[in-house]
Amino acid sequence: MKNNIMFIVMKKELIDLFRDKKTILIAILIPLIMFPVLFGIMGKAMNKTEDDLKNDTKIAITENSESNLSKFIKSQQGIKVIDSKDIEKDIKDGKIYLDIKIPDNFDENIDKENVPEIEIIYDNSSQNSLSTYTAITGYIEQFSKVIVGKRLGKRGIDVSILNPVKITEKTTEKEDSGMGKYMISLMLPLLIVLYSVTGPLPAAIDLGAGEKERGTLEPLLTTKAGRMSLLWGKFLAITIMGLITNIASIIGLIFASKQSGSILNLGGGSYSLSMGTIILIGVFALLTTMVFGAIELSISIYARSFKEASTYLSPLTIIALVPTYATYMLDAKNISLIYFNIPLSNVICIMKEFIAGIYNPVHIGLTLGWTIAYIFISILFARFMFSREEVIFRT
Repeated sequence: MKNNIMFIVMKKELIDLFRDKKTILIAILIPLIMFPVLFGIMGKAMNKTEDDLKNDTKIAITENSESNLSKFIKSQQGIKVIDSKDIEKDIKDGKIYLDIKIPDNFDENIDKENVPEIEIIYDNSSQNSLSTYTAITGYIEQFSKVIVGKRLGKRGIDVSILNPVKITEKTTEKEDSGMGKYMISLMLPLLIVLYSVTGPLPAAIDLGAGEKERGTLEPLLTTKAGRMSLLWGKFLAITIMGLITNIASIIGLIFASKQSGSILNLGGGSYSLSMGTIILIGVFALLTTMVFGAIELSISIYARSFKEASTYLSPLTIIALVPTYATYMLDAKNISLIYFNIPLSNVICIMKEFIAGIYNPVHIGLTLGWTIAYIFISILFARFMFSREEVIFRT
């Protein structure tokens, strides 16, 4: 009987939530559409920046007479030499990306096998300037190898002596999926945790403080439904809403990974998660959503109004992101055991391992055990708040 009441309450709360068009918009459509659009724009912006640098690399060359080095650099694709009266100002303003100062008698010093010094001025706070610096230093290295080859040739020495070892590259992942896999391992766990916090938030505020503000909580308490049935019904409704948001975000991310030009497949291909990996990630997403759903419902019930609940719950997202970002750049194949004992960090780490194809039973057991413990504690806290008259009728 109690279970029937609990599910009746859950059904009633879900119907009320879905009557509000904003719920569908926030919980489903925004996560579903946002990621393909966001990552598509980011990918196109990065591609455009790279293409602009390849086709229009604006530099200055300061020298009294044209050297072989400057001829070599000018011959490279996309290099555009700009005349500048104030080098440092133009670099800071982004009109040119860097300046190469080539000393007098550069070619004579090279012929005499002296070591002339080249000065490069660039802006280390500018992405374009840094990228150009990397490209120009690469060209200078190529030029240096040509000079060394000529010197060895004069001495009758085979140029191949400079390359005693030949490197053949072979990757453990397919070349067209490695970058996609890396990007998903960075983005997916972060987004799952983010939506596990924010997904249940609107529903929790509405079903707690919102009911108080509308004056519908007291009449609900006078029905045959006991407080625990109300608690469980509301908690399950909040969890379902959070899970729907999570699923929508995952689908949106998968669409983004298949999208041409997306930041998730800049390496030339995409990476698809296996069904087993998706299920495991979904299980931990559900459990994490349950933890935050119970906490958010407890705080919402305590609040006097919708506005007060929003104020109390807003910092929760920031607090949740601290352990999340602490593990953001960890390599899935070298994660210390201690991270699997830290709240939220363990969920991020276990998802990283799943994406990398690692299924460590110790790590899974620790993360699962701690997460279930957090659910138990958070539900007890919600039960405690729901059982106190001064909290329920706090207006």
